[in-house]
Amino acid sequence: MKCTVFDRAGYRITQREYTDEGFLKVPARVARTGIQEYLARELGLDGDPNRIVRVYRPPEEVFAPDSLSTYDTSDITNDHPKELVTAATYRGIAVGVVRGPGREDGDFVAADLIVKDQKTINDINAGKCEVSAGYTAIYVYAPGFTADGQPYDYIQREIRINHVAIVDRARAGANARVFDHNPGGNTMPVFITTDSGRSVDVADPANAQVVADSFDRLLKRATDAESKADKAQATADKAAEDLAEARKASGDEAINARVVLIGSTQAQARKIAGDSFTCDSLDVIEIKRAALAVKRPKMAWGDKSAGYVECAFDAEAEKEPDEDDMDEEGKKKPKPATGDTAALFAQFMQLAKDGAATTATADAAPTPYQQHKQKLSGAHKQPQKGA
Repeated sequence: MKCTVFDRAGYRITQREYTDEGFLKVPARVARTGIQEYLARELGLDGDPNRIVRVYRPPEEVFAPDSLSTYDTSDITNDHPKELVTAATYRGIAVGVVRGPGREDGDFVAADLIVKDQKTINDINAGKCEVSAGYTAIYVYAPGFTADGQPYDYIQREIRINHVAIVDRARAGANARVFDHNPGGNTMPVFITTDSGRSVDVADPANAQVVADSFDRLLKRATDAESKADKAQATADKAAEDLAEARKASGDEAINARVVLIGSTQAQARKIAGDSFTCDSLDVIEIKRAALAVKRPKMAWGDKSAGYVECAFDAEAEKEPDEDDMDEEGKKKPKPATGDTAALFAQFMQLAKDGAATTATADAAPTPYQQHKQKLSGAHKQPQKGA
């Protein structure tokens, strides 16, 4: 029984070298010996199509010169094609070539790859850096045990390499993809457990919607969790900023600056409202509001915004000391006399009244005020000495 096999076991590319043309040269492990499992239907066997069939790849077949020689000049593809690489399909799927035959490397077959397609080179550099072989082989029914005691049903012989594919990271184990004469072939089952706890075969197209729905739900949960984490981080960052500001405000320099500001505001408030003004508040705006309430009591200062209070307070503070003592014509109002000045002024006023009220007659003796006045008026008529 001869089958076409697309080996899904992957072997990581580890070394890379670029030619002057930009081609990528890499040695790679492309196959290995050992047991591989298939479904009976993948090998075209009768009976239960889903039963597991164990196939042995013995070293003498994997490392046979006739098999290793088929690696030389085999084509490289980006993922496995739906069918073997032939003259009819080469143009659309080949992205490079294997240089030289395969060689034994422990349990593996190593080969030198030259990748020429830029997109495939970009894919490899982006992380798509595993390879697997596509080949034909004959499956011989010969139940037995390997040297280390593993049972098998079939032996794989006459392995002939058709191409080596660049693939994504291989799934766990030595899984393989086998194709018969049906286009597209069959696939090994790959079971996963969804978020709902259901186990499904992701290799079965019929389960595609189940897997997609599960993925969408998990993606939403991840997105919601990320959003919550972002909000929590933002809250934590804001709390840290507030704490830093609080520590800064409670520092010695900040406290000293606030004391100075409160003191200067109190001084300006007394200038505006009078020396007897007091305010117990430590809020600068409230101190200014209280001073303005004393200075201009008809205004409802409690309803005014902080900005309004600031402007009004500054305007009052900038007034000249005697600005309130000017009359409507801009002339300074007379200030009432006090102390000794007031007493002297009162004496002069009384003398003026006495002089105005006294009537001089021919028979009456002149008063001291009249005598003084007459003396002053006749002083210029007296002859000057030495004239």
